[in-house]
Amino acid sequence: MPGKYILIGVPNSGKSTIGKRAAEKLQIPFYDTDKLAYERLNLDDPAELFLPSNVMRFVNEKSKVLAEFAEFDGSAIIEIWAESALNPLDAEVMKKTGTIIYIKREIKDAIAEVKKSSRMVLRDETTGKEVHAQSELLNFYAKELHHLEALANLTLENNGSLDEAVEKLVAMIL
Repeated sequence: MPGKYILIGVPNSGKSTIGKRAAEKLQIPFYDTDKLAYERLNLDDPAELFLPSNVMRFVNEKSKVLAEFAEFDGSAIIEIWAESALNPLDAEVMKKTGTIIYIKREIKDAIAEVKKSSRMVLRDETTGKEVHAQSELLNFYAKELHHLEALANLTLENNGSLDEAVEKLVAMIL
């Protein structure tokens, strides 16, 4: 079991929830690289991340956090967001850091879950139609899934219950 286990997948695939619960069962730390990068930037409001002046700072900080985990000694489950996994430099660091596990979830299920829990709705400037921002993001990632699959050492299908997914991850790690 010793080692670092890096969870990748589209938003709402279950990386955080499954990763945290598996880490508790295995009694190892769980880290969210996005959360750590955000905290380091000391922003007052999450919306500040989307300001042009902060986007690249955030991307760079996530890369720094990932590089630090490559040097980290000990076992851990580390969550990486999809955009980091799609960055070739970060992908190389991940390969050297530990076992990469792709949490695979049907895009339609991830979108349905996002629509239930999120209120981030924007208006399309051209058509005037409401656009669910996170759904659009998931549709973008759906086109990039082959990159996530190719990067992973293992794939965990997350199309059942949360408990089943946690047990699958624990079994992969043990």
